[in-house]
Amino acid sequence: MAYAQKMNELLLEGGILAGVLFNFPVVHDSEKRPFGGTKEEYLAYFEPLFSHVKIENCYNSIAPRAGKEYFLLAQK
Repeated sequence: MAYAQKMNELLLEGGILAGVLFNFPVVHDSEKRPFGGTKEEYLAYFEPLFSHVKIENCYNSIAPRAGKEYFLLAQK
């Protein structure tokens, strides 16, 4: 994933990446960007590039996204 590679390039050693990822299969639609994924897919992108990767279900998503988001914490 280009995003994981770019974040790894931008962060200094020991830097931390925190963010929210969508927890549903990838959507390929002419009206939308391709986004989404499973925990396993995200781990495959981030674990080779970061020393510590934690992906958990978001506990504070807004109602329409409840159960559809992961919280990512990764350290370079």
